[in-house]
Amino acid sequence: MKTLFTSDLKEGMVTGADTYSDQGYLVVPKNTVLTKNLITRIINNNILTVEITGEEIISEKPKEENKLMLTGNFVSISQSVDTTTKQYQMFKKAYDSNIENLSDKINDVVTKNAPIDVDDMLENTLEIVRSTNSPLSIFTMLSTLKNYDDSTFNHSLNVSLICNIFGHWLNLSEKNIELVTACGLFHDIGKLLIPQEIIKKPGKLTDEEFAIIKTHPKRGYDLLKTKNVDPHIQMAALMHHEKCDGSGYPMRITGDKIDWCAKIVTIADIYEAMTAKRVYRGPLSPFKVINMFEDDGLKKYEPTYILTFLEHVVNSYVNCRVKLSNGAEGDVIFINKVNLSKPLVKTSDNNFIDLSKSNDISIESIL
Repeated sequence: MKTLFTSDLKEGMVTGADTYSDQGYLVVPKNTVLTKNLITRIINNNILTVEITGEEIISEKPKEENKLMLTGNFVSISQSVDTTTKQYQMFKKAYDSNIENLSDKINDVVTKNAPIDVDDMLENTLEIVRSTNSPLSIFTMLSTLKNYDDSTFNHSLNVSLICNIFGHWLNLSEKNIELVTACGLFHDIGKLLIPQEIIKKPGKLTDEEFAIIKTHPKRGYDLLKTKNVDPHIQMAALMHHEKCDGSGYPMRITGDKIDWCAKIVTIADIYEAMTAKRVYRGPLSPFKVINMFEDDGLKKYEPTYILTFLEHVVNSYVNCRVKLSNGAEGDVIFINKVNLSKPLVKTSDNNFIDLSKSNDISIESIL
């Protein structure tokens, strides 16, 4: 263990203790591998020194096509999605075709005990990826599909695609990106074994109904373990509601016991579920969801995973048009590194609102 000045920090170093700001906020937890963005986060919080272990993790060299996403030069998701372009039409066609294929094949697995051809189903999903220019463009175009029917199949496909994007952000190998993409595809298969009147109930669930819902991870795992699928896919189905602090379900296990793929699926699952339309509510603003992640605390999620995800997601909304809770409209012009969900907004009447200092105002929706 050694203490380094922030100016001496390098990517790949591992924190030896929790790092806090002067205000007492946890900035980077213990045992976190430092990235360029995390080092910038530490510097922006005016932290002078950081405890570092003797360990150093050397990540793979980013591929040329991924550098834009991995170096902090984020592309705005607010760049207009022209739904008349050939690329969007290819994406939409591949997406709709995959939903139909996914529902048919998974229904056969559940109702007819059919075998699972992971490679075939994954290939169909990767066709959606190949129909776009980059992983970030998938994220952009997914934002146009939030009014699709609230179904397990749509949710699973969306989570699978977000896992694919997330895998690129984490600079995983191509093999592991495909693995987490498959994990997202099958993570909720257990919900198809739950009575649909409970799954699609528009009102609040009773305690008994919620207890039944909470059995879907184990049901999905029990189904998948009878099939010839990768153990990580089985574990993602079983563990995608577990939390690193032990507050999740069904086993209430802690971070060191949770499968690494499941940790990625957990974050993608929560983000997709909260930003998508549901039978009982409309889609939530991404900034509200980011705020929920921040309020949950870093200890519920794998620190490197959640920090990487939130920083990339929130930076993709720079220059985005938003509606505020006070009725005003404006553009996100600067991200607050300490409080990612509360950026600086320039309103239509050329006023500036720092949401980190205006606790009574929040971003209601993306326009």
